[in-house]
Amino acid sequence: MIISEFLLQGVRSILLHRLRTLLSTLGILFGIVAVITMLSIGEGAKQETLMQIEQLGIRNIIIRQSAHTEEQQIKAIQKGSQGLTPQDAKTFLKTLPGIMNMAEVKIVKSSLNATLSDISPEILAVTRGFSEIQGLETSEGRYISDLDISLQHQVCILGSHIAQLLGKNGHVGSIISIGKVQFKVIGVLSHKAWKPGKTTAMTTRNLNHTIFIPLGTQQGLARTGSVKSDTLSEIIIQMDKGDQIATIAPLVKHLMGKMHKGVDDYQIVVPQELLDQADRTQYTFNLVLGSVAAISLLVGGIGIMNIMLASVSERIREIGIRRAVGANKLHIARQFLLESMLITFIGTAGGLMVGIIFSLLIGYWAGWNTIVTFWSIGLSLSMATGVGLCSGIYPAWKAASLNPISALRHE
Repeated sequence: MIISEFLLQGVRSILLHRLRTLLSTLGILFGIVAVITMLSIGEGAKQETLMQIEQLGIRNIIIRQSAHTEEQQIKAIQKGSQGLTPQDAKTFLKTLPGIMNMAEVKIVKSSLNATLSDISPEILAVTRGFSEIQGLETSEGRYISDLDISLQHQVCILGSHIAQLLGKNGHVGSIISIGKVQFKVIGVLSHKAWKPGKTTAMTTRNLNHTIFIPLGTQQGLARTGSVKSDTLSEIIIQMDKGDQIATIAPLVKHLMGKMHKGVDDYQIVVPQELLDQADRTQYTFNLVLGSVAAISLLVGGIGIMNIMLASVSERIREIGIRRAVGANKLHIARQFLLESMLITFIGTAGGLMVGIIFSLLIGYWAGWNTIVTFWSIGLSLSMATGVGLCSGIYPAWKAASLNPISALRHE
């Protein structure tokens, strides 16, 4: 009877110890899951932002026509601002050094003929430089040339998605009607990767769902409205080198202010500045996420320290026996420190697996872009190692400091 009670007490003690160990391991596990998940979300957001900025072009400066408010219209009339015009582009070419390419863009407010009313592409009147700046390639035919623009040829280029929707009419040589004007298809673009922008500054076009016509041929298509038909929607300047942006962008802002006589009827977008801003935002974002994850790991570390202190209290007699047979303080400290590290690494291994799976599930269910990087795994391992080491130092020191004789007498 006494033996069975002794065995039962021993089993209870082992189960209680295992349960406490499991709970402390879960603390580290959830901390690692928090680190991996948060950093993967942050890295996904960073890559998505970079992709959007790259679509705008790191070497580009984009000047966009802004919608006029009633107050801006009155101010523009009073000061004689004509809006964004081809004359602005000519001034840039004459004034700014290091320009590699320039494109003039006009958004055309028109649609395909009635039989194709279910297809609603964006129609852009552009110059030849647009294809070079955007890096467009054709799967069929050719792109718009300077001759098409100077002779006002009624030709068009189809985006890959529009060409598919048009079916047999989506090939070189076909005739399509835009408004009441017929255009001959001279080219079809290859598919181009596209990511929609989430802010006004990073708005990008889905070029696969666009029709391009030579700039100037839109005169018979443009609807009357607040924006004059001879104005431009955009001017895109591509510099020869990326390091020129820092000096050229202020010049562009100065010239626009002078040419438009102080009327803010335009918006200047500098992707390089957006990239720098995104880097600063991402750094702050990672710092906040890292701090939250570090707190989670700290909580897990406190759990490990508590379980190790409880383990020391339960194993005082064992420590005394080990000291009696020749173990010194270093041996005892090393034993408990290794146990602390083992608990930490078990929780870390489980946390890494769960964190990676959880990150992928978040990306799948929420539609967010999540990326698990090697540096985030390395950071998790290093943080967990530090937490495990710090959590085990005090219990190990306390175990090593026990008096061997008092430990042997402990019951």
